[in-house]
Amino acid sequence: MSDTLDPRSEVNGLRRKLLLGAAAATTLGPWVTSAHAGVELEGVTVADTAMVGGKKLVLNGAAVRKRGYFKADVTALYMPEKRTNPDAIFKLDGPRRIQLNILREFTSGTISRIFVADFKQSATDEEFKKLITVVGQIGQAYGNIKSVNRGDVVNLDWVPGTGWTAAINNKPVMIEAGVPLVIKDELAYQIYMRMYLGPSAPDELRNGLLGLTKLHSKDD
Repeated sequence: MSDTLDPRSEVNGLRRKLLLGAAAATTLGPWVTSAHAGVELEGVTVADTAMVGGKKLVLNGAAVRKRGYFKADVTALYMPEKRTNPDAIFKLDGPRRIQLNILREFTSGTISRIFVADFKQSATDEEFKKLITVVGQIGQAYGNIKSVNRGDVVNLDWVPGTGWTAAINNKPVMIEAGVPLVIKDELAYQIYMRMYLGPSAPDELRNGLLGLTKLHSKDD
């Protein structure tokens, strides 16, 4: 038996692999596309993945968040693994991201006022009192933002060992000149996530972020 491979055999083998791959792609159809396509809401394309703290996160879900009658932003939740239960999300270790794709203008005063009101509603009285200094720091940082406008992207990330950071269009939100906002208290970020996934969050928002609402691929 010769140790030399027959070139024709190699070519035939490669051809068979290519045909099998093509057949598999045809059979899977839209499932192959959706693994990479991202989703679209209100004209905003939300990516399927995000890199946070050097880790690749997956889109858990997305939804349009409203303020009264107005659509405020397209909110997206990125996690190390997909979860459909709020408690499971709160307990899952690792980095995570809440992304806000802004749909209308908000001034700094409005941003601060909304944050404090929502945070207080999502925390117990004891938790709010415990975190009053943290709330003040976040309020101060938000107050330094002149405004956010349609098309802006706000990322609010939690990275174990680093803390909770915020960025607008990839630029860090600052408490003051040269001092970026970094909140190391995990409870503060958990309460922030309750604003979107907790009992006080609107059902439509919560269900979307939990992945319970069907989202359309941008290629649909």
